[in-house]
Amino acid sequence: ANRFYPRQRQFVIRWEENGSDGGMVIMRRLKSAVQGLSGHPYLLLSMATLFWGSNFVLGRTLVQVIPPFHLSCLRWMIAGLIVLPFAWQECQRHRRTLLNHWKILLLMALTGIAGFNSLLYVALQYTTSINASLVNSTAPLLIVLLSVLFLNEKLVKVQYAGVLLSFAGVVWVISRGQLNHLLALSFNTGDLFVILAVISWAVYSILMKKYGPLLPKKATFFVTICLGVLILMPISFWESMTRSFEWQRLSAAQWLGTLYLSVFPTVVSFICWNEGVMRVGPSLAANFLHLIVVYSAIFAFFVGETYSLVQLTGAVLIVGGVLLVTNHRFFGQKFKGEQKKIDLSG
Repeated sequence: ANRFYPRQRQFVIRWEENGSDGGMVIMRRLKSAVQGLSGHPYLLLSMATLFWGSNFVLGRTLVQVIPPFHLSCLRWMIAGLIVLPFAWQECQRHRRTLLNHWKILLLMALTGIAGFNSLLYVALQYTTSINASLVNSTAPLLIVLLSVLFLNEKLVKVQYAGVLLSFAGVVWVISRGQLNHLLALSFNTGDLFVILAVISWAVYSILMKKYGPLLPKKATFFVTICLGVLILMPISFWESMTRSFEWQRLSAAQWLGTLYLSVFPTVVSFICWNEGVMRVGPSLAANFLHLIVVYSAIFAFFVGETYSLVQLTGAVLIVGGVLLVTNHRFFGQKFKGEQKKIDLSG
């Protein structure tokens, strides 16, 4: 590979070694800052979900101007350029491993890079950022269900209760709390696209759960970004034929918003989340995902969105159900403890 791409390799080496490069200095300082916060994992996890929460609101604003597949493709192209200098050497070292798992990497790129974000941006053309973040909060629930189906994991009674509770919350939100909408199967198109996006992310998470330990982290992230961009390019081209759009008409604020999506909800959140998970473990870290709903609601308030009673009720049901599923050991032990107290008193 070094023989076929000497210029690219020289560019990467210069980028890695030249500390005076502005972009590289920024990324090194960012990495140092995250490492400096490694003693505060809860803050890192909160920062990751803060940026992910902003993705719903800012994404909804931008897709009114930029077509969703264009936005997703541009976002990942910029993210790929940022990740490149950090992942290149690892890609070289683990080239054979990556080639041996090319089918899995392609499926990861299709679901986690191209699928999830693009479907979410399509959804945000039709639904509110609050609704989108609420339905998206069922992702841990779907991951558990897919783990049962494909990884032979088992559910306990408390988790079954959580599944039913969250499912009721999702149905409540997408039916807008009205039985006639449910019976007539009259749902918001955007909410249905969010469900597809969440399913896509859950599949990606299961693939990462099964094959992640076998693959190099940075190289896998970079390769899936590249494959995701390759998938998105022809779709973006098709989108340009169905919806007129000119990049030169974007304002400076819209370009900055796109750059923000490429850096913070993508790269920075990835770094913060991984560092936080390494410190506190995946089970405890999963509970911080519920903050995405909170942060989305706060950001949404500044663009004129507010929670309705239907959304609040749905939020309680969804988050309550996901808490039961992801913390089944805690709630199971608490339930058994209460049963023992009743038996003793009886």
